[in-house]
Amino acid sequence: MGRLRRFLLLCWTHFYKVLILGILSVIFLQYFLSMAFYGTKPYLSVSFFYGTRSEASPSAYTNSDPGLTAKFNATDVTVNANSSVSSNDTSQDYFVTTEIPICPSVPPKLVGRLKVWTDAPSWKELDEMYTDVEDGGRFRPKDCASRHKVAIIIPYRNRDVHLRLFLYNMHPILMRQQLDYGIFVIEEAGDTVFNRAMLMNIGFVEALKLYDFQCFIFHDVDLLPEDDRNIYSCPEQPRHMSVAVDTMNYKLPYADIFGGVSAVTKEQMEKVNGFSNEFWGWGGEDDDMSNRLRYYGYKISRYQANVARYKMMKHTKDKPNPDRYNKLYRGKFRYTTDGVNSLKYERESLQLKHLYTLVIVKLERPKVSRGR
Repeated sequence: MGRLRRFLLLCWTHFYKVLILGILSVIFLQYFLSMAFYGTKPYLSVSFFYGTRSEASPSAYTNSDPGLTAKFNATDVTVNANSSVSSNDTSQDYFVTTEIPICPSVPPKLVGRLKVWTDAPSWKELDEMYTDVEDGGRFRPKDCASRHKVAIIIPYRNRDVHLRLFLYNMHPILMRQQLDYGIFVIEEAGDTVFNRAMLMNIGFVEALKLYDFQCFIFHDVDLLPEDDRNIYSCPEQPRHMSVAVDTMNYKLPYADIFGGVSAVTKEQMEKVNGFSNEFWGWGGEDDDMSNRLRYYGYKISRYQANVARYKMMKHTKDKPNPDRYNKLYRGKFRYTTDGVNSLKYERESLQLKHLYTLVIVKLERPKVSRGR
């Protein structure tokens, strides 16, 4: 009994020290458990602003439709370490505050090697699928704040079956990867020669009018991933994603290839002035982009071939560009004048479909005074 009394007396005498020690113990326990299970610090704040942009688009990419922008950003997400999660219902005059963690660095629901579905559903069947996807092909996880704001840009014309297969296969993969993403289909109107690179530049510009994307995946519509560990995000260096394609015996054709599926950040696109607009017809634009990236000091990164696997859908190739080698050889003289800053096009329509945003454009050949 004497020892117990002395112990209680000691605790009472040092009450505040014991209290502070207990509080610190709880804080450290929460911290280490959060790091162990989520790989992040506990409960960094995130704000949802309904109907508004978290940050203004760069002045170079303005002139967007305010109504479309508000609808597209119906659940915009901003990471803010000094505020809680605020959900603003535009039909009410109050905020509902909750807290969610940052998504884990490794998404927990990945399955690895996949079966690629090659039987295309009808558009009616597709519209009834993937109810978690919002109009415009927009998705973000509900239980955590995504680490990546990603725009998937698809240059497109007359590939209806491939587009249905793409949406059917891709949305489940992207959702499991816990991305804050949107899918943009950039369709070239009319019967002009197809210009894949210009369509990708247009997708970059048009996507930024609607949301503050930080990562851009330029994606051929006929390539489907075979492994969901091939994360659709942007690392520090530009990433060539379609490393191993079935029609090429799952081997990389050459070291500098950057075609098929590629990932670059917003900053990288702006620094290299995007893709060249001068490649009309098949071939050359990806090699020109590879040259641009290396010219500006970037190195092309890749996942391992056993992860970065793709299945290519059967299709008829466009007519090759007979001038592509000359354009490639003279490309370095046009980097600052031929690209995003020289785009000439007319946007005929922008439609927020259920599973994607459709942008229909009419192209014009840019006037480049040098290096032609």
